[in-house]
Amino acid sequence: MKIIEPAYQSVNLCFASNEKYAPHLATVLYSLLKNCDTKRMYDIIILHKDICSEQQEKIKNMEKEGNVSVRFISMAQYEKKVEYDVGVYYSIETNYRLFLFGEMFAKYDKILYLDCDLIVEGDISKLYDIELGNCEVAAVRSEDFRLLSKTKSPIFLEGYPYNVDNYRTEALGMQVPENYFNAGVLVIDLKKTRQRINQEQVFEILHRHNYKYNDQDVLNILFDGRVKVMDCRWNYMTYIPEQIAKENVNNRKLYEDLYREKPCIIHYTSAEKPWNTETKVLGDRYWKYRNEMGAVYA
Repeated sequence: MKIIEPAYQSVNLCFASNEKYAPHLATVLYSLLKNCDTKRMYDIIILHKDICSEQQEKIKNMEKEGNVSVRFISMAQYEKKVEYDVGVYYSIETNYRLFLFGEMFAKYDKILYLDCDLIVEGDISKLYDIELGNCEVAAVRSEDFRLLSKTKSPIFLEGYPYNVDNYRTEALGMQVPENYFNAGVLVIDLKKTRQRINQEQVFEILHRHNYKYNDQDVLNILFDGRVKVMDCRWNYMTYIPEQIAKENVNNRKLYEDLYREKPCIIHYTSAEKPWNTETKVLGDRYWKYRNEMGAVYA
């Protein structure tokens, strides 16, 4: 397996994407670099299997800032390792982040993983520098479970219905279910994690079940009890302001404590994205960066 050499002592970032999501990946990168500390160096790794050379060159134009390295790593030859029925909402590329824990990233001690359906409006180096203490990962709780718990909506695992709590404790075997996190923004101490688990153990957990939330469930199993919970401003999932804006007073009350005026990362969770839904909440922030980057991503 290819071992990736660090570009330099830097803020290390990883993304997983495909050709279809390349424009959205570019938007994330543009927003990130627009708001970052320019005194720092940024080593950006993009895992993919089908992003064409033209799209790659457009994105690599962002290296012209001088403090940025962008590299594309083809995962085509490794895809059988993570073959999995991800359903209609997810893509197989989401599983590529599971390679963070193996030989490929053996020379990285710490990395920040980001999804491609978000924008960054804060200094990403401040997130990268967060102290993990005895924890192995820093993440934001997946607060959509608040509503699922209130409505008693079942979560199915291979046809069996669980309630929200039992899904985490019984299906996933979590000891600290309240810290189940969204995997779209992760600060990972790879050095510490590698001392405890290896790549094959990760894949074994992946193929154990057809999980409801795919590799996000796998990561929550792996890091159960080892999570530093971050403020939701670092992964401000758009269902939070969506619920607050609804007429249902009880739903609003569920999420009012999570309202953030100026989130550092806006994460467009759910199937509705700014590029397919004109009225998507906070979608104007996405289009601000998408339109601005025209000269760079041309």
